[in-house]
Amino acid sequence: MAKKSIFTSKYDTPKKRIQPLIEWMSHGVYEKEHIISMALLCAVAGENMFLLGPLGTAKSMVASRLKMVFKDGKSFDYLMSRFSTPDEIFGPISISRLKNDDRYERLTAGYLPEADVVFLDEIWKAGPSIQNTLLTVINEHIFHNGGQIMRTPMKVLIAASNELPAKDEGLEALWDRFLVRMVSNCIESDSSFFKMIKGTKVEMPELPNYLYITNELYCQWQQESKDIDVHESVVSAIKALRKSLDALEKEDGNQLRYYVSDRRWRKAYRLMQTSAYLNERQEIDLTDYLLLIHSFWNDVDCIPNVLNAFTSSISDKVLKGLSKIDKSIRQIMTSTPGTQPESNAASTSEKNDFKEYDYFYYFVENYPDGETYFSKWDYAALSNQPRDGVRYYDSKRNKFIIHALIPGRPFDAKSQNATNLTKIKIQKCPNGAIIDGIPYAFQRKNAASELLTSSEPILPVYQRVSSVQELFKNCVCEWERTIDTLLQEDNNIFLSSNDMALVRKMIKEVNEQIKTTEVKLTNIVMILK
Repeated sequence: MAKKSIFTSKYDTPKKRIQPLIEWMSHGVYEKEHIISMALLCAVAGENMFLLGPLGTAKSMVASRLKMVFKDGKSFDYLMSRFSTPDEIFGPISISRLKNDDRYERLTAGYLPEADVVFLDEIWKAGPSIQNTLLTVINEHIFHNGGQIMRTPMKVLIAASNELPAKDEGLEALWDRFLVRMVSNCIESDSSFFKMIKGTKVEMPELPNYLYITNELYCQWQQESKDIDVHESVVSAIKALRKSLDALEKEDGNQLRYYVSDRRWRKAYRLMQTSAYLNERQEIDLTDYLLLIHSFWNDVDCIPNVLNAFTSSISDKVLKGLSKIDKSIRQIMTSTPGTQPESNAASTSEKNDFKEYDYFYYFVENYPDGETYFSKWDYAALSNQPRDGVRYYDSKRNKFIIHALIPGRPFDAKSQNATNLTKIKIQKCPNGAIIDGIPYAFQRKNAASELLTSSEPILPVYQRVSSVQELFKNCVCEWERTIDTLLQEDNNIFLSSNDMALVRKMIKEVNEQIKTTEVKLTNIVMILK
């Protein structure tokens, strides 16, 4: 009697088909769901997986169940040893063809060249002849069988070992071909452990015909996933990650423990495209990008640094924005009168000196009408209360001039060569003047002060604070959009709870920095009131 199916309806979209397949493959298995889901993703993407772990941790089970999701799928599994021969992997030599036709061909039926899913245990013990043939099969999906070239149907090669490849033994090229690398440990949870040892032999439920992945569907998925684009947030994260990994590699003495080849980056991009496609999205997002934490480590000791590099690359843009804001806050505090200790008063006075022009004027930065100067003596008489002033064009000096209208001192337009005379409101503010309600900075004569905001002109303090507040607001909004993508429920069926724990830890740390910056901004606004 056939086993009763656990599924009762047809799933005709990638995500609706993949989700029940992962559940089916995980039936009766504990703490291996993530490895199973990543194995299925690798198979659809046409990439290979390496499992690092001790004996008895269900590594071979992953491959055996993966084979069953492909319609008429064939599998091949083998435990390597130093005595393994190519005949045992690729098939024995056909004696009859060698004798009768003088052709050196292997009988490949039931062996690796005709398998859809391949599992090779203790792969690093394979000899050079097996390794070299494997490289050709993995790279080009072809097998040279005597004078015949066979196209291999292999969708995924899952290799396993309880150790990493030894150095200086020529295994680097083969190791580089395994894009996804995961650690398969014993069951950690006590509850899951006792369920496992008390449980009876697991009988797999029947997989409905409509859930099988046919060759036609497999080719369709592979082709359509190539049209998936990448979101700009992922581009930014990749740029930051490459810099981080390069820096780690240099710090490590260029031992290639953090090295990622261009080939691996290209394969990683295809894996992200496939993940986005199977999750029914049109763009690669940060949840797809996070899956690469299982791809870019070359040594177990490097895993913590790689994980940190990934989470830092996601928060890199917002942290740089917060750093810029924090720097601006410090600059405002050090350049604003009344915000420093009295012992620094002399240096503050020096920093706040304005550059003089023609002995009588200060230069107004960024005034919209053009080159404009403010009367030095009139500025000294200003306060923080608005008063009447006048702006005019001095036809003799070929520049705009601003004067205050001081009682008892009438303004003589003729003597000032004044044209285009306009009445305005002016008042004093830190580092410049407010003209018709808009603050403007005066050019400074102290070079250090001018460099406080790099090559940008120094704005009046209120305008600078407002600018920083706007920058902070935009920074926070962009960060909230980022974490909304990361934390959206069911946004990526391949992410594990452990992956998300890393994300939540990173988000918590960034949010704490945002809160600190917000407090600093609030305080400076209160100081300037």
